[in-house]
Amino acid sequence: MSLPASTIASRLMVKARLRHLQVLVKVAEYGSIQRAATAIGLTQPTTTTVLADLETLLDCELFQRHARGVRPTQIGRHLIPIARKLLDGMQELASVASAMSSTASSVVRVAAISSAISGVLSYALPRFSAAHPDMLVQIQELDIEHIGALIGTGEMDVALCRQPEVIPAGWSFTALASDRLIVACGPGHPLVKRRSLALQDLWDETWMLGPAPSAPRKAFDALTASAGVTPPLRLVSSRSSSVFWSMLQAQNILALLPYRAVYQMLSTGQLRELDVHVPIPFEAIGVLKPNGEITDAASGFVSFLEAMASA
Repeated sequence: MSLPASTIASRLMVKARLRHLQVLVKVAEYGSIQRAATAIGLTQPTTTTVLADLETLLDCELFQRHARGVRPTQIGRHLIPIARKLLDGMQELASVASAMSSTASSVVRVAAISSAISGVLSYALPRFSAAHPDMLVQIQELDIEHIGALIGTGEMDVALCRQPEVIPAGWSFTALASDRLIVACGPGHPLVKRRSLALQDLWDETWMLGPAPSAPRKAFDALTASAGVTPPLRLVSSRSSSVFWSMLQAQNILALLPYRAVYQMLSTGQLRELDVHVPIPFEAIGVLKPNGEITDAASGFVSFLEAMASA
């Protein structure tokens, strides 16, 4: 019979060390205790002992041995990502401690959607950093659902996102940058040189979709349903602007995207915007901040963004 979770947790709190997690992750990465030991700087017997100790603490087998090394067991495959997140958190803790003790006088923790990173922070952050070289800005890219989950946990100071359907109690939203939906393509697409296109001119073209239920995907579905068409599709769905960039660069396909999400790629010519009006309004990007207690660093960061937006 398996041990209760409370018993395992007590064991880990008293006896577990970061070295246990490091060994678990490295053995999984290299598929070999010997190679993991070399990477960590331990002997193979010590690494084997640490791994066996962790298996005893967790009361389970983490790896299966085979002729060419080891492979994670089913429970090992589930625990390895958790261990990796814990180690990443320790690295982040070390980074903040180092920055705070050396040059940074304050920290701003920012959660941001990808469109805000590309369309707002890519322009504002270099200027803010130059004006405030002693301030550490930590940016975590998340979608709006995950940003909402962080509110109230104390894990972020402000968020850059679109206005939530329901603004959390004690928080307020201020728009910073307007946005719109555009039809984007690679610079070599035959339609780039066409002017005053209409949407009906594009339904015979091949499209790449955003993920459901994202706003661009909902807009695309609404437009095609209204027109009564089913355009050819590339069966790749992603939130990553880099994925869209690589696909649109390599093939003559189109995508309906937020302008701010691909702002940098448009400004450098890596992607192009077709001259076509998309008759669906799109929400601006703004800052979500607490109304009550907020650090001086976060308040200064928000004021800088608002001043840039008004200018």
